[in-house]
Amino acid sequence: MPLPLRSSIDQGDLALSFAHLLRDDLACGALLLDEGHHILAASPEAAPLLGLPGHLLAGKHPAHLPAPAGPLLAAVLQPPTPPLRPKPAAKPGPLAHLRVRLLELGEAQTPVRHLLLLQDLTLARRLETDIRQLDRLASVGTLAAEMAHEVKNALVAVRTFADLLLEQHPKAELAESVRHETRRIDNIVAQVLRYSRPSASTFQPVALNALVVRCLQMLTPHLQGRAITLVSRLGAEPDLVRGDEQQLEQAVVNLLLNACEAITRDGTITVETDLLAGRHEESTQYVADREVRLVIRDTGGGISTEHMAHLFEPFFTTKKTGTGLGLAITRRIVHEHHGLISAESTPGRGTSFQVLLPAA
Repeated sequence: MPLPLRSSIDQGDLALSFAHLLRDDLACGALLLDEGHHILAASPEAAPLLGLPGHLLAGKHPAHLPAPAGPLLAAVLQPPTPPLRPKPAAKPGPLAHLRVRLLELGEAQTPVRHLLLLQDLTLARRLETDIRQLDRLASVGTLAAEMAHEVKNALVAVRTFADLLLEQHPKAELAESVRHETRRIDNIVAQVLRYSRPSASTFQPVALNALVVRCLQMLTPHLQGRAITLVSRLGAEPDLVRGDEQQLEQAVVNLLLNACEAITRDGTITVETDLLAGRHEESTQYVADREVRLVIRDTGGGISTEHMAHLFEPFFTTKKTGTGLGLAITRRIVHEHHGLISAESTPGRGTSFQVLLPAA
């Protein structure tokens, strides 16, 4: 079991400095050593960081601890190690992300002479990797926007020539194919630009139920000739949210089209709205007394667990002709409206998307 810190260090400035040190280093472990570097006391976090049971630390010299903790700590204690100098593990292993620092404490007459401070840098390393990935994505996004802009300009000439060719030869199948494909490319380019360069939002009160009804009407042409049933339960009252009506409409249409495409034969798409108690998140300074919830559920083939982890990533798609930007754009719109979007899916049974938006 972990050893308690001895009362001998409770000496005014020394104790205060020790408390500040632990505070500044966040989650860490500490070993208090005497003049001969034997362990006098250990904080509760020290043993787990070293991968050892607490009873092995009492009275031991760090060099006598089992590997890899023993050799690592012994290397830090070897002179001439200056104070506050980090000593990471020499090679990959169980303690590869453990940083150890040696601090001098107390005077010659005090029993506590040294402090070994242990820090687990696993989370820091992971955050560093994530930040680098975000930097790369930002660079790719900028490059994609520039390329999309140039491609869009070139498509203008191609579409013009295709239209002229069709005027002169109305039955030319090749010209019609060219025009169809250029329209498809133009649509893809437009989505890339829409994702990488968000438009300015004009927020005002929006009636979500009425907006959903309009979106369902726009979905009707996509359901012609298909055995898909639409079920709507718009129970949110009041249903006002504060946002940009056009952007919210785009987000809802994206989710409805996604549900429609998920159903290969017959099935049901259910749309529901209701009012919930709001969230209060101190970490993000977000406060909402009430939230309007929108749920769009389909009985399609569902999404595999492997694909769920990448569902909202830009350019990720399982469709043969998809761009992988629909859900990414939807998430961006929801987040810009201080909302949350989540998905649940059971392979073979369907998928459900939930959107939470602060009530106006």
